[in-house]
Amino acid sequence: MSVPGTLWVKNDARMTFDEASHVYRLGDMVLTSVTQILAEAGLAQFDGPWFSDAVKARGTHLHTAIALDVEGDLDEDTLDEQLLGGVTGWRKFMADTGARIEFAEFPLCDPESRTAGRLDYIVVIPDQKHPGRTLRTVLDVKRALYPSAAIQLAAYAEMALPLYAQHPLFSRAALVLPGDGSYRLHRFTDPTDRATWHAAVRVVNWRKEHLKELAHVA
Repeated sequence: MSVPGTLWVKNDARMTFDEASHVYRLGDMVLTSVTQILAEAGLAQFDGPWFSDAVKARGTHLHTAIALDVEGDLDEDTLDEQLLGGVTGWRKFMADTGARIEFAEFPLCDPESRTAGRLDYIVVIPDQKHPGRTLRTVLDVKRALYPSAAIQLAAYAEMALPLYAQHPLFSRAALVLPGDGSYRLHRFTDPTDRATWHAAVRVVNWRKEHLKELAHVA
């Protein structure tokens, strides 16, 4: 229950998440997830035939396996060939790039826009083109690449800014792990992705507010 006048802040530690219903809350305020915003704005279709329950479960298992591997608690004997291939691709990415993890599976929220989500990783990667420099990267782990990932990561990058005393200039990338031991790092560089995210939030929130009014009129 929210206390009247409660001040919520970005990435508020008081945010709760109900796993069963996949609902984020700040007190009585229900927050819309980033993926839900993308779907309701028509930028992604997470219920398509290519995104079956089996595919979603496989993605969840891959994330869990990588998280255990990061903590040094992974038992490889519990993995099937494809999941082990995904973990192998992750390890190869970390070794090839020299990436260092700063945040992992971190919950984010923005009470002003009433949105929330959970980023996969923020990693620091040595910039091979400019020795001595690094790229602080908001990284999303995926089994396949979807166009909406660019907007999803723009949302996470904006929400993650308050995690640092001095706001960093994030790069964004999807790490695609097909399950055969390989990996592909796809970077997103379109500067309009952030504006697209803001527009999606405005459209979805506007519809929620004004469709209620239309229902009363009808």
